[in-house]
Amino acid sequence: MVGCGSIGQTALPLLRRHLALPEDGLTVLEASERGRSLAAANQARFVHCHLKPATYQRELKRRLRAGDLLLNLSVDVSSLDLVEWCSEHGVLYVDTSIEPWPGVFDNPMLTMRERTNFVTREDMLKLRKRVGTGMPTAVVDHGANPGLVSHFVKQALLDLTTGLKRTIAEPTESAGWAALSRDLGVSLIQISERDTQATDRPKRPNEFVNTWSIDGFIDELMQPTELSLGTAESDKPAGSHWHRRNCGSVYLHRPGGATFARSWLPSSGGYQGLLMTHDEVFSIADYLSLRQGSRFEYRPTVMFVYHPCDDAMLSALELEGRGWQPQPARRIISSEIVTGMDELGVLLAGHSRNAYWYGSQLSIAEARRHVPYSNATCLQVAAGALAATVWAIHHPREGLREADDLDFRECLDVARPYLGSLVGAYTDWTPLQGRGELFKEQLDSDRPWLLRSVRARQWPA
Repeated sequence: MVGCGSIGQTALPLLRRHLALPEDGLTVLEASERGRSLAAANQARFVHCHLKPATYQRELKRRLRAGDLLLNLSVDVSSLDLVEWCSEHGVLYVDTSIEPWPGVFDNPMLTMRERTNFVTREDMLKLRKRVGTGMPTAVVDHGANPGLVSHFVKQALLDLTTGLKRTIAEPTESAGWAALSRDLGVSLIQISERDTQATDRPKRPNEFVNTWSIDGFIDELMQPTELSLGTAESDKPAGSHWHRRNCGSVYLHRPGGATFARSWLPSSGGYQGLLMTHDEVFSIADYLSLRQGSRFEYRPTVMFVYHPCDDAMLSALELEGRGWQPQPARRIISSEIVTGMDELGVLLAGHSRNAYWYGSQLSIAEARRHVPYSNATCLQVAAGALAATVWAIHHPREGLREADDLDFRECLDVARPYLGSLVGAYTDWTPLQGRGELFKEQLDSDRPWLLRSVRARQWPA
């Protein structure tokens, strides 16, 4: 396991619980001293080891042999290079996000497009074509989101099939799922997440507080907003640019930490969140697309709307106010959390019943029942990593895979015990609620799920 931060520390007991490992079968490589005592408590060998472009091959060769599995839970370590090394040495691979080496996401010398997730994911897909089929299994982008949310989408589509009283056989491949989504009338899919975990130690000025990796979150806040545009949209939004011709995905000349959209949750109703980049906005849209030559016959609009815990949202606003210069103090909250949950799901909208949400409601109390020192957010991500790890072991020669390529039931069966309540709920709420009356906005009441209605503030041209 590479990385022993908040996610790695949460994953340690799950790996011991679910995998038949020998006593010396788990090694942790960590660039700092974080997690040393927890590694020892979980019978893992802890190695202080900083993987860098000039050293990673030597370090991996010393510790891995054919048939082993590398679980990458780090930031600032190139997933592309690790996947390529593993494929050449017969090693299985799993990660929770596709990461580059340092100096990409926060580099002002690069163009906006060069700092996007689309580019890093596209490089990974090029590697898949280059190495071909039959390579050792490498599951990329499989935490909670990206990861489990792709499986939530499939379950939500099956629930909608029942709710709309359709008789359709369950699909077995991408084209079938795309046709099902089209026939059900789904025009928009939002990855919808609200973290309500709160502590008895509020955020202080010039302190960045979060429930998971602060480095990873700051990278995402500073990256351009990205989303996939569906066939229901007549044009791309002002201020946006196609990644490339006929790809169906755009980026904005605006950081995700300063771009807002509206979404809905079963627990609290409508909310405003950050419209941020994540790889699942591409992978889900690509998986559910139908093409006629170079033209999309059907494609849903897919976006990620995230409201982190209140202290993290305040930290993000303060970060923007500081000119994107990170705060000097940092704190990942866990033991001091006194209430709240992480509510993570997918909102499928535009069909005849308006919108349907399916996902996980995991409270801090339930999370602590499984991993006492962790929190709800980290446990959801660790559950996704665990599911991908088990799947890779059971399917060791499947090549490079994203979450959408895996059996969703097989993965959810592994992750389900750590997700709290899995909830499905219909709603008549739309992003137009209260807006036209209060702000006199010119919105299309007949098509409430268009992007111009979902966005919470106008983007500049």
